[in-house]
Amino acid sequence: SSDLHDNLASNVLLVSGSRTATGHPLMVAGPQIGYFYPGLTLEMGLHGPSIEVRGAVSAPFPGYMLIGRGEDYAWSLTSAGLDIVDNFAETLCGGSRQKYLYKGKCTKMEKIDAGVLTQGTKKVRVVFYRTVHGPVVGYANRANGSQTVAIARKRSSYGQDVVDQAFFQQMTFGRVKSFEDFRKAAQLTPQTFNSFYADDKHIGFYTSGKLPLRRTGDLPIDGRGAYEWSGFLAASKHPQAKDPKSGLIVNWNNKPVKGFAAGDDRFGSEGPIQRAQLLTDEIAKTQQHTLATVTGAMNAAATEDIRGEALWPTVKAVLDKGTAPSAREQRMVELLDLW
Repeated sequence: SSDLHDNLASNVLLVSGSRTATGHPLMVAGPQIGYFYPGLTLEMGLHGPSIEVRGAVSAPFPGYMLIGRGEDYAWSLTSAGLDIVDNFAETLCGGSRQKYLYKGKCTKMEKIDAGVLTQGTKKVRVVFYRTVHGPVVGYANRANGSQTVAIARKRSSYGQDVVDQAFFQQMTFGRVKSFEDFRKAAQLTPQTFNSFYADDKHIGFYTSGKLPLRRTGDLPIDGRGAYEWSGFLAASKHPQAKDPKSGLIVNWNNKPVKGFAAGDDRFGSEGPIQRAQLLTDEIAKTQQHTLATVTGAMNAAATEDIRGEALWPTVKAVLDKGTAPSAREQRMVELLDLW
């Protein structure tokens, strides 16, 4: 099951008007981040002649809401964790650990002086090297041990993190008039978010991210120039939906659609058991929802564990077909049953 041991806990439940008591959509969202001190975000309302919005904002943002609601719509995010990072193995040359081969030329790495970090009386100057693919994060030997290579990490959104604000600006200043406008706004960010939308008639989501088109699936990638990214996935091919027939959109940091791969560090998102099933099961218990019942479905799922609800019963059914090899194993089964 996905994300049981990390801090990615954001979730969302959207119910279309066809399944609500009022005939209008409902949204209950729990966007969550790790705890920081000072706090990374704060709740704020912005009210003026050209702005009417309330939500979560961060001090470094120029007054734009990360998540929230305006007069005519609400929006939220969950982390998508899609694959926008690759490691490239740079073949060293010129007898130096700071020179590498790229498209037939022995190229000097760029030296980056990031300044000085101070901790008490200790000062450390931060210096790193960068290739055409990105910062060098380490060195390694080829499989046969014959040659050392530099490992450079390429991220498609590198140097473009501030572009996220273009999306949040559109939402904050009420420039979105429909789900179609929302989808266009969400496409502005290179980061991998599942972005969710609700107004008085429609629900929808769009998964953003600058998703590379790769020429090879090998890890790490040969950095000499023959296996560069060939472009990026078109917006029309990103996971997205508006007013699904089920009348329901649910996400708990799981991958957004079947068959759409997660990042290399999110293998848990590929399994057959996803904790979002808890939300789906709870919401299915009621046919016509109110805000209280949707909130209740989210709260109920928050007190359950997908391993106990879906995984252990299957394992137990298999174990019950045989005899425990020892009293210790039998006791473990009994303890899990009690849990």
